[in-house]
Amino acid sequence: MIRLNLRKYLFIISFCLILFPAFLGAKVSVVTTITDLKYIAEQIGGERADVYGMIRGIDDPHFVMTRPDFLVKLNDADVLCVVGLDLEVGWIPAIQQQSRNVKIQKGQPGYCDTSFGVKILGEPTVMMDRSMGDMHIYGNPHFWNDPINVIQMALNIKNALTRVDAMNADYYETNFQAFKKKIFALTKEEMKKMEPYFGLKVAVFHDQFVYLASRFKFNANLTIEERPGVPPSVRYMDQVVSYMIAEKIKIILLGPYHNPKYAEYVSSKVPGSVVVVLPVSVGGSPEATTYEEALKISLQKIRDAADKTK
Repeated sequence: MIRLNLRKYLFIISFCLILFPAFLGAKVSVVTTITDLKYIAEQIGGERADVYGMIRGIDDPHFVMTRPDFLVKLNDADVLCVVGLDLEVGWIPAIQQQSRNVKIQKGQPGYCDTSFGVKILGEPTVMMDRSMGDMHIYGNPHFWNDPINVIQMALNIKNALTRVDAMNADYYETNFQAFKKKIFALTKEEMKKMEPYFGLKVAVFHDQFVYLASRFKFNANLTIEERPGVPPSVRYMDQVVSYMIAEKIKIILLGPYHNPKYAEYVSSKVPGSVVVVLPVSVGGSPEATTYEEALKISLQKIRDAADKTK
């Protein structure tokens, strides 16, 4: 009887050591996809988390060449944070499964889909197929460009950290509240700066700025991409040119990982227009070292372009 009880207790202790890093006094191992998630996880996890980001801010999160170190990190991860909405569907599910790490599989405590609870824009209203390009069947996944959505993302990460490290729940809650307060203040400050530019019309290469535009009240509905992920035809780009001239649109926005030649072609045919590359994410430009800086730089670039093209 004593031997059986001893085995039972040893099993319980071993189980706790595997699932709850705090029992060992170790940091929670967090793996994230995009740099924004890495930054948010660092703000919430603080000194209790060791955060690894798989890609850089200048990488396209839709299309990523996986590396051996990704799998090594996933093998040992306590938490995996993804954007969700199938943004990373082309690369994450395969290495997630290959890791054989039960803790970070869908439905497990260490799996964190940061789209949970976010108001999603651009959900399809018609049936889609591959002829329509790289469409997102669950809606537009670029929601981190709205800072209010980042608060929900931070909450999701806080909850994931708490699930795997309940002993430090108060610590994560304190960090979350501080981050939330900071992002609210940032949003209010930037909204005030954008007021004179409410209603501004811009063109975009890829439909990735809809959340930024929705929050800060400018229009970014015209895309140079004819179909997502498919290079646009000259015929289609010429239609974009005609529309821009008719609507007096003189700003084209794109991310750091998109080929600028299509935007430059369109701009060359629209008198007085400019192509503006926004950071999009942390690390998307050398100066965008934090989420706050990435947002401020993006909005300032839009304001500067609007002033330049008046």
